[in-house]
Amino acid sequence: MKQLYRGISILILKVTLFSGVAMAQKDTTTLNQSVDVMKAYHPSLAKANKVNLMPVIGDTTHFAPEFNYSIESRPINSGFLASSIQPADVNRHSYKDLGIGYLKLGAGTSTTAYGEFFLNLPESKSATFGLHLRHLSSESQIKLREGNKVDAPYSQSGGAIFGSVNIGSSVLKLDLSYDRNAMRNYGYPALIPAKIDSLTSHKYGFKQVYEKGDFKVALQSNDNPKNNLIFNSGVRLGFFNSKTGQKENSAGLFGKFDYNFEVVHGIIDFSYDHFTTDSIMLESNMPGTKNKDVIRIAPSVRLDGDNWYLRGGVNFVTTTDNTGEKATRLYPDFEFNFKPVEGILTLYAGFKGDLKNNRYSDISLENYWSDPRHNVRNTDYTYTISGGLKGKISREISYNLGIKFSQVKDLYFYTQNSYFSSAINPAPVYDNTFEVVYDNAKITNFSAEFSYVSGNDLSVIISGNYYNYKLDKLPFAPQKANFDLSAYTGVRIIDKLTGFADLGVIGMRQARVFNFSPLASPVSHDETFSIDPVIRLNLGATFELSTNLKLFGRVDNLLNRLNDQWLGYGSQGLRLMGGVSVSF
Repeated sequence: MKQLYRGISILILKVTLFSGVAMAQKDTTTLNQSVDVMKAYHPSLAKANKVNLMPVIGDTTHFAPEFNYSIESRPINSGFLASSIQPADVNRHSYKDLGIGYLKLGAGTSTTAYGEFFLNLPESKSATFGLHLRHLSSESQIKLREGNKVDAPYSQSGGAIFGSVNIGSSVLKLDLSYDRNAMRNYGYPALIPAKIDSLTSHKYGFKQVYEKGDFKVALQSNDNPKNNLIFNSGVRLGFFNSKTGQKENSAGLFGKFDYNFEVVHGIIDFSYDHFTTDSIMLESNMPGTKNKDVIRIAPSVRLDGDNWYLRGGVNFVTTTDNTGEKATRLYPDFEFNFKPVEGILTLYAGFKGDLKNNRYSDISLENYWSDPRHNVRNTDYTYTISGGLKGKISREISYNLGIKFSQVKDLYFYTQNSYFSSAINPAPVYDNTFEVVYDNAKITNFSAEFSYVSGNDLSVIISGNYYNYKLDKLPFAPQKANFDLSAYTGVRIIDKLTGFADLGVIGMRQARVFNFSPLASPVSHDETFSIDPVIRLNLGATFELSTNLKLFGRVDNLLNRLNDQWLGYGSQGLRLMGGVSVSF
């Protein structure tokens, strides 16, 4: 049954979605880091029962490389993603201004090809349908930290189908997506040995491909304020494949129900997921298949006041797998929100915990160059205490200041290995795939964000984080920065010309390399590498030739810096891109 499901899923996803983006695709990929303060693309549709006009597709004027931050200051995510395209508020446009489709094409240096297509077709007042296709590839060469110039091509393609149907007082929603990422193991933290190709055990230059598909169908209540019951529940299926033979299949149920008892709201949030991952290295250091079940039940109650709300409950999580690993946890789940000055000041606080299921597919996409046989443990966020304040200083200026403290067990960090070889002597040989090590951590995170928006002519967003790690065993948090900073500004230069500038900074990091040659000469030793700060500046502009036709251009990494995402994996230098977008 699993094989049948997987075969049908792959066939439907590839034929339906991938055929629309087969433009100059290459079976390799690289990283290229840039800042995008906009959210990652996620198609959204108006509730089906409210559809009375066709949504318009808004051009963001961005070809947006991805630059991700997280509570642990994860290094920049690899590669580019296509820009965010979201339906605009139809109530702000007359019918003659609305469009249903959008096509954006571009090309740049390093033989870069980019294409994106978006279609949103509401068939009637009770149903909608959308399609999104995208592709990006580049045949780049990258200069590594010790001067080697290497080929680092990449390819990212994908697509999504999404829609909704009004069924009485409910909405049935469907999402189907497919993504394909390809890359090459081109990184190396030292001068690349001339004889490295003679080492059959080494993966230097190896080409990897990841394919990921997801299907979700959900039934949810409409947004009628008279509804006492608000719900969203459904099923989800997924698959993940790698060129090296690892496969992950998943299936699950989920649901969230919120019932208004007038005095309080009763809420229950639950999910069940089953995962099967094969050809990975198990705890016995032997390859095999891992089956895992994860159950999550989170009941809570919420009290609402005129200017405050308080929600309190518990989060029950249990996991079991066929390797004998079991865990059952009960966490607090509280959040509080108080608005002493409506629209000006909001105070918020939380006290929560969770057992994070570290899926094989999530780790592979977080770090493309992780060991393909990886089997990462769950991470236990024993508790997280957070608080802060947000609001507006004026009509144009908003702010959000926060602090978060987390106690974490089995937090994973990426490391590398090295060894001495008689074929390459005396230099050590570095494995340019990443292993993981674990440690318990106390993490303190201070965050700040300020934004200034003046109509449609000027917007400025500045945000930053400071992180402090206290670990039980490791001397430092490998590959983690103590701070990050991003700044973005968008401006209307003249009536038909808009421009943007964005800046991203990630502080200096340290990386750990463990040597595994106890009998070698010279004596083996572990190493610590410093990774210079990431500083990336991008500029771009869009010129409107007509209502439906626009030209765009951008310069990425204007300072032409060598920015390492992970140790030894540098990014592209300065890159130029231009193109055209058409809406219809």
